[in-house]
Amino acid sequence: MNKNLPKVYANPINKTFSNNKEVFLSTTEVRNVKMDNIPGKINEIFASPHHVYKSKVEIRMGNDVINTVIVGKTNNELLTLNGEKIKIKDIDYIERI
Repeated sequence: MNKNLPKVYANPINKTFSNNKEVFLSTTEVRNVKMDNIPGKINEIFASPHHVYKSKVEIRMGNDVINTVIVGKTNNELLTLNGEKIKIKDIDYIERI
């Protein structure tokens, strides 16, 4: 077996790059976004390969923002890890975080 590997040419870089500038955006504004298909989004979260037993989600209901862990669902409610029940019809926006 021949242990000599072929030589690799590394092209020298003789210029300065400026395409990696820092960008930062911060906001405290809470948008009232109404999703069209909340039950479909919930089913997508539960069908995700990242959801084994529980999923950490952000739920917006009106002006309230709730960060919680969901573990199950019934026909009209989401069940959280700490025993709360959240009505699906009251949810305006849900996203896995």
